[in-house]
Amino acid sequence: MAIVIETTAWEWFVSGDTGISSRFIWSIMTGLDINERKTDNYPRDPADFGRCYRLLLRFPWWLSRLDEVAKVNPEWEPLVENWDELTRLYEMESPSGRAPHLYERMKGLVKRKVLVEKR
Repeated sequence: MAIVIETTAWEWFVSGDTGISSRFIWSIMTGLDINERKTDNYPRDPADFGRCYRLLLRFPWWLSRLDEVAKVNPEWEPLVENWDELTRLYEMESPSGRAPHLYERMKGLVKRKVLVEKR
């Protein structure tokens, strides 16, 4: 069975505004395995988050499916659960070219998940 991907999805994929985490979202949403890492692929800093943010601006209907990303890779869970908050921080801080609050919040969410898993 052939998978039909809309042209704009392919255009985004070859746009250059991509990274491991945004390509992972793209892969889950399109159903195409593009041989990306299945773990260790969540956004690690505001630049990574920004690429995911811009992907989801382009395909806003994917936002309601972000939980699918966390189901494939549980490392994403705390970020997906707090996506709206992270988005607000990104939108507030990114015009300055720096996003220290977003970065600290992302690190805190991921660290807390790791600590919970070690118990």
